[in-house]
Amino acid sequence: MQLNFTWINLLILFGALQALIFTIVLLFQKRHPGHKFLAAFVFAFAYNGFETFNWSSGLDQHFLFFDMFGFIVIYLIGPSLYLYVCKLVDAEIYFSRKQIFLHYSIPLFQFVSRLGIIAYHILWINKIIISDVTSMQLVNIVWFYAEPLSVIVFVSYYVVTILKFKKYKQNHAAKLNTKEKQITSNWIMSLMISMGILAVAWPITVLAPDVFEVSFGSHYYPIELALVVFSYWIVFYGFHKVKMISSKLTTAARSNAVDDNKVAAYLSRLINCMEVEKLYLDPDLTIHKVSSHTGIHVKIISTVLNQHSQVNFNDFVNSYRVKDVRDRLINPDNQHLTISGMAIDAGFNSQATFQRVFKSTTGMTPREYMISHAAKTTHIA
Repeated sequence: MQLNFTWINLLILFGALQALIFTIVLLFQKRHPGHKFLAAFVFAFAYNGFETFNWSSGLDQHFLFFDMFGFIVIYLIGPSLYLYVCKLVDAEIYFSRKQIFLHYSIPLFQFVSRLGIIAYHILWINKIIISDVTSMQLVNIVWFYAEPLSVIVFVSYYVVTILKFKKYKQNHAAKLNTKEKQITSNWIMSLMISMGILAVAWPITVLAPDVFEVSFGSHYYPIELALVVFSYWIVFYGFHKVKMISSKLTTAARSNAVDDNKVAAYLSRLINCMEVEKLYLDPDLTIHKVSSHTGIHVKIISTVLNQHSQVNFNDFVNSYRVKDVRDRLINPDNQHLTISGMAIDAGFNSQATFQRVFKSTTGMTPREYMISHAAKTTHIA
């Protein structure tokens, strides 16, 4: 095995290792808004570093993983940056699984397409599939569009993120003079500047081979070195900022404690809008909708539920949905309805969520609950 280790690719490797470690650390920073999105963002750079080290050192001749799954993880940068900034400017914003899936649909599609090509290759070499189209031809098609598309996706998300941040600054201009908001704003601004450099350098890198006479791979070195610098920067500066923001938010949460004399009134209004007005039947119900309906600020709703009822907003709403389904399941008039239909009628918009929440609440699946109730009824009779 002949490898080519240079100070450049070793620097890239060390940067990737640091970014990977920071990714793992971020996964446990639960007090930091959008910590998982930031982890995905940093991981994309870590993976890119390992990928670059793989081909620049000659390991790709023996280790094909990065070749098979190239230009997949890099797609995480744009959507992760956007989702992270959204959470930073509004910690109460809620992204449904469907929304997150849509934002990450392109890297998921890329991953599935690579798996499809691998499966095709296995079937092709075993002559289960007879075709003149080789797997390498399919790979070449993917590589043809993958990098330009990754640039388009990133730049698009970068522009949308800038617009989101500008709107935030305009709407909260009066609050930006607080230390907490200044720290968050400065951190976002730092990310925007560094990603702005990438938004310019990345397209130039992609176009370089068509404009200049450069050897294969060498045109990537400038941007890869820039990404190494970014990796070191985000590990040291970013970690410091993440800790500061988390600390400030924790302090702010403590100082924003709701007056105990008002807690009962707030809880009563929240319970009323569920038990009487049945807002939980809305499958798209959010904390912001409840806030608009009740006139209670979003942060107060969260504080009252988290600190005084020991549940988060989603658990609070789902508890009423589960109770609704339980009542429907034991009602003889509903025998013609399916369990999934009852769940939808009760406000659940996902069968997986319904099954998980129902079992965690009752200790049984919906069908087991029906059987248990029927057995009790028969025993009493």
